[in-house]
Parts: sequence; structure tokens; C-alpha cells
Amino acid sequence: MELLRKAIYELTGNYYPDERIRILEYKLERLLKRVHMNSTAPENVISSFMRTPENRKLLIDLMTVPETRFFREREQLEVLFDVLLKDKRQLEVASVGCSTGQEPYSIAMLMAKRGINGRVLGLDINEEVLRKARSGVYNLSQLKDIPEEYRGFVEVKGEFFEINPDIKRRVEFRYVNLIESETFEPLKCRCDVVLCRNVLIYFSGDSKRKALLNLKDMLRKGGILVLSSTEILGKEYHDLFKTVKAERFFFYKKREAEDDKSPCG
Repeated sequence: MELLRKAIYELTGNYYPDERIRILEYKLERLLKRVHMNSTAPENVISSFMRTPENRKLLIDLMTVPETRFFREREQLEVLFDVLLKDKRQLEVASVGCSTGQEPYSIAMLMAKRGINGRVLGLDINEEVLRKARSGVYNLSQLKDIPEEYRGFVEVKGEFFEINPDIKRRVEFRYVNLIESETFEPLKCRCDVVLCRNVLIYFSGDSKRKALLNLKDMLRKGGILVLSSTEILGKEYHDLFKTVKAERFFFYKKREAEDDKSPCG
């Protein structure tokens, strides 16, 4: 199990402490069932998965399937758009760790409802969930998470519903690895807002700082990082972001050095 923990940390930056080791064991069981391998020698399984890029990608996909839902922490999102961004009519927003797409589509709906133009980037390390996100098709049971006033942005089709074409056109999905700077190169200085909610809780130490540096590089000057309302960015990261409070929520504004010559304008 220690080998698997190390492999996941090296590949994704996610660290599983001892108190979450049972979750890791469960994911290993699921991985073994998927590839029809014997669980008596997991070390051999992990070694085989680390040999090729294709196998490493499968390992990442099976080990990183975060839960998400439409309009998660809706009040926080409304404060973001109606207080911090109330005068904006053009925005580029990123949803990092977007999973199957509910968050970026929710943001696109919020922007459309407020007459805000722009794009939403849905970013994730898991290629399988990105494919599902691009389809924009969801089980009807998830419709309950979409407030009534936003349901005009979806079309019910039997036991499923689909995001309407206008909202789909606003959203672009792509692969990133939070600890691999090269995957962020095309995204530098691109965003006014970056949401990374309930993702960094799985990072620690060097991997968390790497991730935050990459998130900071995505932001334009004065850009805002949004974590979940239960996450607090520690003072050890105050050289990267400064805290801004709006109503009862904390947000994090990109910190610029006085002599900063960054291309972000």
C-alpha cells in the first residue's frame, strides 16, 4: 500500500495520510477488478502500471474520481458574481478539478443569467471524466440540484437531461495536472477567476505549493482564487495570495510583487 501511496503522490500530488488509507485500499480493489488482476500482489500491479504513459493514465483515471454536483455552494458563487464581480461584463473563469462538468456548467449558467460574456474552462487530470463532461448529458436525478430559475438552460430527454447548446459553447474542457507546470503553459495569465474547490485538501507540503503556483500563474493581475467555504489558505501561502472577505466568505486575490514584471496585465 505504501508503494501505491507514493505512486499517486508522484503522479498527481495527492497524498493519502494514514487516516485515509482505507479509501486508497478501496480504490486499489476497484483498479484490480477493472483490469482483472489478482489482488495478492498489488506491488507487482502498481509496478506494471508505472511502466508506460498509457498505463499511468489509467492508474490516474481510476484513482481520481472526485464527487461533484450542480450549484455546489451556490451562495458562495452568488457572492462571487454579485459582490466581487458585480461590474464585470466579460470574464474568463476556470474550474480546476471539474470532474464530470457540473461546476463549469453551473458557472456558465450563472454568467449567462447575469449577462456576462466570456468562457469557462473545465480542467481535470482524469481523461475519462472529461469525456463525460463534454457530452453534457446527466441522469435526471441530478436535476434537483439545479435551481428552478436555471432549468431553462437544460433539456429533459427521458431519464436524462442535456445542457443546452448555448451553455455548452461557453465551456471548454481540457486536461491539466496540478503539479505539472507544463500543462498550465497555455493557460498562463488567461483567467480572471480560478475555482479550485475541495481539491487542495488532498495536497500537502511541496505538492500544494506547486499547485498554488500553477493556479496563481493562470490568473491575470488582480485575479481571484476561489476555494470551498470550508477551506482556509494558511499564512505560509500569503506570499502568493492575499485574503479578501465578501460577506461571510473568504476569497484569495493574486498577490503581485512591487517589482513584478509578469506578462499578466
